[in-house]
Amino acid sequence: MRELGKKHGDHLVVKDLDATTDENKPKQTALGFQSHGLVIKEATTKSVVFKQADHSVNKDDVAKFVADYLAENQ
Repeated sequence: MRELGKKHGDHLVVKDLDATTDENKPKQTALGFQSHGLVIKEATTKSVVFKQADHSVNKDDVAKFVADYLAENQ
């Protein structure tokens, strides 16, 4: 996912959060993730616009969503 951050520069911020910490475990549970996942939030409202849970995360799906979303919202 870091490649997407580099590719889209100022339009995409990539953050890695450890889902096993006491601080982040409630967040991953609230998102419906058993152990981990990927979330994309809208920058202003912080609403979730895309998510994939656990081992269903697909790099190609994420890259396509990001490209399409940025094309529609810039």
